[in-house]
Amino acid sequence: MFSLNEQKAIELGESGEKAVREQNEYDALQYIVYLRELGEELLNADFETDLKRVAISLRNIGNKAVQKRSESVASNTVEAIDALAEPSVEKDFSNALWSFSKAVQEIGKGAAQMEMLETAEIAVKALEIIGRGAVAKKMEVVTLWTTMALEEIGYLAGKKQLEDLSNAAKTAREGIIIASEDNGFIPREQIVRYPQLISQTVSEFSDMQNLQPAGYEGSRPNEEFTEEEFFEGEVEEEEPETGDSGKEK
Repeated sequence: MFSLNEQKAIELGESGEKAVREQNEYDALQYIVYLRELGEELLNADFETDLKRVAISLRNIGNKAVQKRSESVASNTVEAIDALAEPSVEKDFSNALWSFSKAVQEIGKGAAQMEMLETAEIAVKALEIIGRGAVAKKMEVVTLWTTMALEEIGYLAGKKQLEDLSNAAKTAREGIIIASEDNGFIPREQIVRYPQLISQTVSEFSDMQNLQPAGYEGSRPNEEFTEEEFFEGEVEEEEPETGDSGKEK
């Protein structure tokens, strides 16, 4: 059962998607602003679980904008996610950051495939910031996920012969890996092996094929991102906050 904050995020997200479908850029941008403001309120209240739903709604708007080749809406979506991700690092909201990193990952991958360079470049920068923050706060899953996401964007950009974008993604990924090793955190070998482990795991489950990393056997990177059920499962398993702290147990 969704909390009132989660329900508000869902409604804003659906309205934003509708505006994108109808090519109403002004309204779509407004809903992104509303979601960012809601996210800031949730951050201040320490409601991490509800914040994850904001990540989902922003991701859905961004993906729809990429499909419609709306560079302005897609870019603004990633910028809104980035603005919410940075304070999430400071609050040690690792679960919310994982949702934010997955959102940026999929918007960035789609933008690379559609050759929407502005959006893809912003996504690379956002993932690097999230990844470096995750290293500093010793967030293992977020660190591994952001390096995988950057590898995917670099791979897809390379296939499109977008060399500057591909190199930027590779450089950002390498920077996170070096920072991790310098901090005595996750070794390079584990980071390199992570996408392979993900690929092997999801290949065994037909209903998880959309999670297959781009560039690995069986991947289908040109498909529309359809992780909604996966995300909803995460949220529904959590109980709404009843106290001042919204941090997940």
